[in-house]
Amino acid sequence: MSGAGRAWFREFLPEEGLYAAQLYQRIRDEDPIVGGVFLALESMFRQVQFRPVAADNTQAAQDWADFLVQCRDDMSHTFPAFMAEVLTMLVHGWSYFEVVYKIRRGIEQQDAAYRSRYSDNRVGWRKFALRPQRTLSKWEYDGDGGIQGMYQTTPNGVVFIPIQRALHFRTTEAGGHPEGRSLLVNARRAFRFQTRLEEFEAVGIERDLAGIPHVTVPVEHLSPEASAAEKATVQLVQDMAAGLRADERAFVLTPAEKYALSDAEGKVHELPTGYSFKLLTSGGTRAHNTDAIIKRYSQRIATSLLASFLLLGGSEGKGAQALSADLTDLFDLSATGILDGVTEVVNRFAVSNLMALNGVPPELWPRFEHSGLSDKALQAFINQLAAVMNAGAVTHDENLEAKLRQMLNLPERAQQDTTGGTA
Repeated sequence: MSGAGRAWFREFLPEEGLYAAQLYQRIRDEDPIVGGVFLALESMFRQVQFRPVAADNTQAAQDWADFLVQCRDDMSHTFPAFMAEVLTMLVHGWSYFEVVYKIRRGIEQQDAAYRSRYSDNRVGWRKFALRPQRTLSKWEYDGDGGIQGMYQTTPNGVVFIPIQRALHFRTTEAGGHPEGRSLLVNARRAFRFQTRLEEFEAVGIERDLAGIPHVTVPVEHLSPEASAAEKATVQLVQDMAAGLRADERAFVLTPAEKYALSDAEGKVHELPTGYSFKLLTSGGTRAHNTDAIIKRYSQRIATSLLASFLLLGGSEGKGAQALSADLTDLFDLSATGILDGVTEVVNRFAVSNLMALNGVPPELWPRFEHSGLSDKALQAFINQLAAVMNAGAVTHDENLEAKLRQMLNLPERAQQDTTGGTA
């Protein structure tokens, strides 16, 4: 950590800031397995309900709980859409939202700062605006290392968003680092090798099928003393050879070979062949099975992603339970841990500030509680997980199958007897 405007640096994880945001977003967008898992997670979390809970049983407390519902439903975006953007913290390790307020002066107002379904002149939420990770310029800290806000790069310059007007979500707060820890940290190395191998494989196949153009020209055309016309001819040949392949501008240009020719007097002369054209190919099979190697790295990416997600369930003293549970229970536990963290941030920094701006006594402040994962959401996620498993990215065992059958209300698997029938 350094200076006034302090900056954290983790030697074990040098990828931070803009570079990290671009790297993790690339993995999220380009790898089909990673993209499928995150899409399934997003679909699952979108179906979670957030309900307000009154501070007590009095009518005043219930009125402010109803007011909280009004503010939630009066924003310019839905709460499920907000949750989908919150989940970008799983990709990047963190997500940052600016809380934008409005004065509720009725639906007829043209200015969004005042337009609302209600006209009581209370302060409400206009939106929770995501400040994308790729726009991060730097973090601001106080003298004790506490996070004071984020500097965002915009088309109009750098803007400071103080933490008092923000919602800052992180996968982990260990060490107090503002960027948490991405679920894709352990997938970086495998993704790098997988991407390079896929490129090598594609270029290798293309070269085997089409070949590399090999063109020869008279040797004097390549001489430093070649005339302008000869140099122009060589350039024309190069352009024609390069244009034979649409993607890689690759070819081989060499001086023409010579051959021996005897004249009438028996004197031997070496003459150049002049211009010629042919395709060079490898002429054999590859020494390595690139398909198996790429698949191995794909499995490592999927395993690291799922393992990182499961580890989130180890928070709040749940680690021992997580170690003894099966895979499906771990997903439920991990997702609940994420929802608990999101709800706590919303209550502490969105709900409390909203109530304070409206002059509500702290003892009457309501709060949000999440409903947990529905059976429908969990089933949708299991279906997506099954697609990943069928692709060979995740292997299954008897314990996982038994639990999935139980949660989907399917009959138990029939036992095979020794004669080949079912027991």
